[in-house]
Amino acid sequence: MDAKSHAIHVEGIPHTTIASDHVHHHLSDIEQGNEAMLLRIDTTAGEKGDPSEIRLAKDGHTVLIPQPSDDPNDPLNWSWRKKHIILFIVALSAFCGDFGSGAGISTIVLQGAEWDMSPNDVNYAGNLNVIMLGIGGLFWIPFIYFWGRAPVLFWTQVAGTLFTLGCALTTSFTTFYGLRALMGFTLTACQTIGLSYIKDMFFFHEHARKIGLWAALFLLSPYCGPLFGNFIIAGTGQWRIVFWLVFAVCCLDLILIVSFADESWYRRDIPVAEQPPRGTRLLRLIGVWQIRVHKGYFLPVLTACHRLLAVFILPIIVPTMIYYALSFMWAVGINITSSILLETPASLGGYGFSPRAVGYIYLTPIVAVTLGELFGHFFNDYLANRYIRTHAGIFRPEARLPTNFLAAALMIPGLIIVGQALQLHLHYAAIVMGWGMYVFGVMIASVAVTAYALDCYPQGSGEVSAFVNFARVGGGFAVGYFQQPWGAAQGYGVSFGIQAAIVAGAVGMLTILYLFGERMRKGGRQLRFKGVA
Repeated sequence: MDAKSHAIHVEGIPHTTIASDHVHHHLSDIEQGNEAMLLRIDTTAGEKGDPSEIRLAKDGHTVLIPQPSDDPNDPLNWSWRKKHIILFIVALSAFCGDFGSGAGISTIVLQGAEWDMSPNDVNYAGNLNVIMLGIGGLFWIPFIYFWGRAPVLFWTQVAGTLFTLGCALTTSFTTFYGLRALMGFTLTACQTIGLSYIKDMFFFHEHARKIGLWAALFLLSPYCGPLFGNFIIAGTGQWRIVFWLVFAVCCLDLILIVSFADESWYRRDIPVAEQPPRGTRLLRLIGVWQIRVHKGYFLPVLTACHRLLAVFILPIIVPTMIYYALSFMWAVGINITSSILLETPASLGGYGFSPRAVGYIYLTPIVAVTLGELFGHFFNDYLANRYIRTHAGIFRPEARLPTNFLAAALMIPGLIIVGQALQLHLHYAAIVMGWGMYVFGVMIASVAVTAYALDCYPQGSGEVSAFVNFARVGGGFAVGYFQQPWGAAQGYGVSFGIQAAIVAGAVGMLTILYLFGERMRKGGRQLRFKGVA
């Protein structure tokens, strides 16, 4: 071998010269055990670099994980444009679920008047919709392994769009109640399978930023629904137009899916020469191609279902779910309580805002999510790169978690401020400030905890996403039943103060994961599924 050798690159740079007077890194060096990864090779210092094996990113240092194949059908080798169009599509599909759910918040008063029911009773349909978002997220995960990502994306969106149409047309609360449940059950699919798409298309070092883009869009959705819904009701006085808007957004997403979406399942354990012909994109989209090549390429149904249990019993999953549920669930509480009290007449202890004014207030969480994404987009990578530089190029999942401590420092005072504002009837600017702080914290915490769970168990991307999503909506579902009576009975200062204390308690769980997560993973079994890189 020459004194100079070459490391193969993808992403547009064919070769980089690396001095070879040190011991070479090989592919076997990338996995350091217990999900620790070699992510950086300091080639500028003449450090180890294998000329024929390890492929690096454009910067000449970052190790590409997984190592891409030479197959143009490998999703890792798709063009930047195709990857990001599909990322936007799965994010918009995830948006549709909570957008439809949140839109119903603005309609309950008019629906109650039409059906001669109290707004609280009408809201039971919304609570059922929320829990079905979590149940549906779990239900669809096995399908992405025995049938494929693309057909689940397509058919759940078709069904969800039709159920939304039914909600806009029905004149019966009983029918509306059932359709709202089915909306949540189907439109939730991309709130969980989106993480699988991200893992299929992007390299390890890109995950946090792509998760941030995906999560930001669907975390905006529960606030965009009431925002637009209140404006529509203020202008028209009709609740069905709100659901026509949700239907239109679902139709737009469906058009984009048909035009651009593709199947990202790819078996890296099968040599390129033995990969089955991919057929046409539309056949992959509707699931025909997957059925034709199912045997030996996709997983058996029982194996795909068993994966859910196999991931759930791993030592990191339940603590992560508990932390996330206890931290996120109060977002629903603020959403419900603030929107009701802001519209309650001042003579009855509320703020007496019009629907249009409440719509403007909902700009608060939208701005907070946007700022949280902008901050986290760079801060998460900063933390990861700093850890890698100080640990000889090795990355461990716990390096993601410091972001969550920062998030808690914003969420806890944010909840206290909202509670005091509602209790003491302070100026609505106090609600805006507290709500914004809390949602900013939720945004950066959501990305960090999702990336952490994926880093811990990269072979279980779909299941990890489903359980994290279930923790989010399960907690939110519960709050919908007790938040308003709790605040009315004990005072909002007390109820939101206790909520802040619960978030602080969740930081204790986070601390355990940060200090002992690596040891906990080591005590459990390694997650290794056939056919998954």
